Amino acid sequence: MKRLVAAPLLLLAAVGCASQRARPKPPEIPVPPVAAAPPAQAPPPALPPTSVGPRTVPPSPPPPPAPAPAPMPPPPSTAPPVPPAQRGRFVVLNFDNADIETVIQAASEIIGFNYVLAPDVRGKVTVQTSGRIAQEEVFGVLLAILEVQGFTAVKSGNLYKIVRIEGARERAVPTIVGPTADPNRTSDEIITQIVPIKYSSVADLSALLRPLISTRGTLIAHRETNVLIITDAASNITRLLDIIRLVDVQVAQEELQIIPISYADAAELATILTQLFASGRVRATAPGTPPAPQVGPPPGVPGTPPAAPGQPSGSVERAPLIIPERRSNSLIVHAKKHEVETIKRLVSQLDVNIYGGRRVFIYYAENAKAKELATTLNAIYGARDGAAAAPSATGSPVPGRPGAAPPPAPPPAFVPPGAAAMPGAPDVLSEGQVRFIADEVTNAVIVTTFPRSWTEIENTIKQLDRMPRQVLIEVLVAEITLTDDTRLGIDWAVRAGRFNFVNTNTGPPALPTTPPPDSGFMSLPIGVGGPARLVGPIGQGLSAFTFSTDQFIAMLNALASENKVNIVSNPHVLTSENKKAIINVSTSVPIVTSQTTGQVAAATTTPTTTTTTSTTTTAGVNQTVEYRDAGVILTVTPRIGEQGTVALDVKQEANQIGSPVPPTNSPSFTKREAETSVVLLNNQTLVLGGLIQDKLTTTDRGIPLLKDMPLFGYLFKFTERLIEKTELLLLITPRVVGSATDAAKVTNEMRRATPDLEDALRRAPRLPATSAPPRPPPPSTPPSTP
Repeated sequence: MKRLVAAPLLLLAAVGCASQRARPKPPEIPVPPVAAAPPAQAPPPALPPTSVGPRTVPPSPPPPPAPAPAPMPPPPSTAPPVPPAQRGRFVVLNFDNADIETVIQAASEIIGFNYVLAPDVRGKVTVQTSGRIAQEEVFGVLLAILEVQGFTAVKSGNLYKIVRIEGARERAVPTIVGPTADPNRTSDEIITQIVPIKYSSVADLSALLRPLISTRGTLIAHRETNVLIITDAASNITRLLDIIRLVDVQVAQEELQIIPISYADAAELATILTQLFASGRVRATAPGTPPAPQVGPPPGVPGTPPAAPGQPSGSVERAPLIIPERRSNSLIVHAKKHEVETIKRLVSQLDVNIYGGRRVFIYYAENAKAKELATTLNAIYGARDGAAAAPSATGSPVPGRPGAAPPPAPPPAFVPPGAAAMPGAPDVLSEGQVRFIADEVTNAVIVTTFPRSWTEIENTIKQLDRMPRQVLIEVLVAEITLTDDTRLGIDWAVRAGRFNFVNTNTGPPALPTTPPPDSGFMSLPIGVGGPARLVGPIGQGLSAFTFSTDQFIAMLNALASENKVNIVSNPHVLTSENKKAIINVSTSVPIVTSQTTGQVAAATTTPTTTTTTSTTTTAGVNQTVEYRDAGVILTVTPRIGEQGTVALDVKQEANQIGSPVPPTNSPSFTKREAETSVVLLNNQTLVLGGLIQDKLTTTDRGIPLLKDMPLFGYLFKFTERLIEKTELLLLITPRVVGSATDAAKVTNEMRRATPDLEDALRRAPRLPATSAPPRPPPPSTPPSTP
C-alpha cells in the first residue's frame, strides 16, 4: 500500500506550483479546452496548481450504446475513455529517473484504466513536459513512453496488457481494413492494417515499403489476393498509407502490336530501338506525366538488393520488348501504349525510301547456267509476267511472296519519268515482287528488287550457284569366251564357286536362281561390304554383281592368260551429277531402208543421235540409206548422295551385224539392250553380264592343191564347223571427284598408267605461265530502276 500511495503523491507534487525541487516553475501554455462536453455545460476549472494530496478519479460512466453496424467499420479506439466531467483538465508531467511501473500507475490513476504488467517490464523513465497536457491525451503520452522503452499497451477486454512490442503483433492488436488510416488511433499504438492493392503488384510494393517499416514492425505481401498486411505503430502506418496512395495508381497497360516496315530492314531497326531504350536515351512517358526522378535507396538498407557494378542505384524501368520478324519484315513490339506511340514515331522517321524504289542487282554465276538459275529463282519467289505483276486496284498484296504481311497502306511503286507514256511498257512491279532475267552472254542473273530483299536473294543464289560435283565413270567392255567352267556364263560360274575371291560377298545364303512367279524378272541384292542394290527389276538375260575393283580385274587377268578374254574397249568419261554421259564404241553401217524406181529426188541429209539418213539418186532409182551403229553403246546418268553413294541410271545396247537380207541385201542387226538403276559406293565396280551369243565359224580344211581338184577334190578335204559362245561383260566403276585435289589425283593416276603418255607430256613444249583469270566483279548496284 505504501508503494501505491506514493505514485499519486508524486504526480500531484509535479502538478503543484511549489515543488520541493529548487528550480523555477515552467511557464504555463494556454491550451483551449477540448470540445467534447455538451455546449450547455461549462468546462470544469483546471486543477489548482497548489493542490497537494491524494486525488481520486471518479468512476467512468457507462459507455454509450454502439451504433448500427456498418460495412467494414473501423475498430473502436483502444484509448480508455475520459469521463465528460474531467474533460478539459490539464496536467503537467515531470518524472526524473522514475520507475516505469510508477509512471504507468500514475497514468492509470489520471485516466482510469486497469492494466497488467508483463514480468519483463522494467526500466527507468525521465519525462518532462514544458506545458500542460489535456487529460485525454495522457494515454498517448504513456504509449510514447512505453514505445521508447520497447513496450506497448494491448487492450484485452476491460484491461490493458503492458508487453514488449515484439510480442504485441502476436496478440489481439486492433486490425483495420482499408487504404485509409484511422484518425482515432494514437500515434504510438501498435495496430495491424490490411491494405488491398488495386493496380500495382504487392511484390513490387513490398520491396518499396520494406525499408520504411520499423525494426519491430512486419510487412506481409499476399500475392494471391494482392493484399498488404502491415503491423506497426499507427503513425508509421499512416505514413505508409500515404506512400501507397501515391504509388498504387492506374498506369498504361502493356500491349502487343506488329509494326510493318516498308523500306528499312526490320532487324536493323530493332537493334537501334533496343539500344535507345536500354541506354536510357529515350524516356517514353505518358502524356502530361512528368518523368519520375531516379532516386536510389540508401545503401545497406535491408530488403533492397545492392546495385551491380556499373549500374545505376535507382530503380530501372523495364524497356520495351522489340523483336524483328524477318519473314514479313515487321517489328513485334510489347510495351506500354505511350511507348508504342514513341516507337511508331521513330520508325516513321527511320523507315524511309532512301533509294527511290527498286534497284537492279547483277549476279555473275560461276558454276551454274544463268538461264537455269533465273528459272529456279522465278519458281521460288513467284515472279509473274505483265498483267499478273500489276498491283490490284484495292492495294491487295501480291500472293507470290511467301508469308508476306503487307502494311496497311503500301507505298506506291516507283515509276520512272516517262514510263507510263511509253507504248507497250510492262506493268510496274507490285510490293514484294521480284524479277529475274538471265543474260546468257555474260552468264549473269539480273535481279530487280528492293535493297532490303537483296541479302536474302543473294544468299539463295550463292547456295544454288555452287560447284557441281563430278563423277569419273570408268567402263571396261570385255568379251569372254565361255568354256566348260563358264559355259553357263560368268554369273553362274561365280555362284557355283568356279572362281574364288577373298572377302567377296555375292549375295545372301540361298541366293534365288529363279525369278518370282508373278514376274519374269529378278532383282539381286549384292555387294562387297556396302549397300549396293539394284533398284527395280532388270531385263531377262542380264546379270549384275558388285565387287571391289581389284578383285574382278584379277579374275579377268586370269582368264586373259588363257586367251579367253578380249578387251573390246576401256573408255573413261567425266561428267557432272545429274548429267547424262554416253559411251559409244561402235561402227556406223549403211543400210538401205527404202528403194523407189522412176523417181529422181534431191539429196538430203538428216543427222540424228545414232543414225544418219541420206537420199541418193542414180539413173531413176532412188534409195534411202540409213547409218546404224553396231557395237556397244552405254548411257549413264549419275546422282551423288550426301553420304558418298552414287546412284546410276544405266542403259546398255549391244548391236552386232548379221547376214544380208534381201531384197536390198542390207545387213541385219542383232540387238541386245538392258536398262536398270543401281546404287553403289564410291569407287565400287558394277559388273553387268549375261549378254551371251553363239558364233558359228565354218572352215574348209584339207590337203593343199588336192582339195581344189574338180570332181575328186572333196575326197581330200573336209569342212569344220565351230560354235563358239561368248559373253559380253561391262565393268562400270564410278569415282566421285568433289574437289580440285581429287581431280589432280585422278589425272596423276592416268599419267602413271600410261608411261608413253607421261613421256610425251614431258617432251611437249610448254606455254609461258599465265595468271589466273580475274574474278568477276561483285554484284553491281546501278541507279534505281523500276
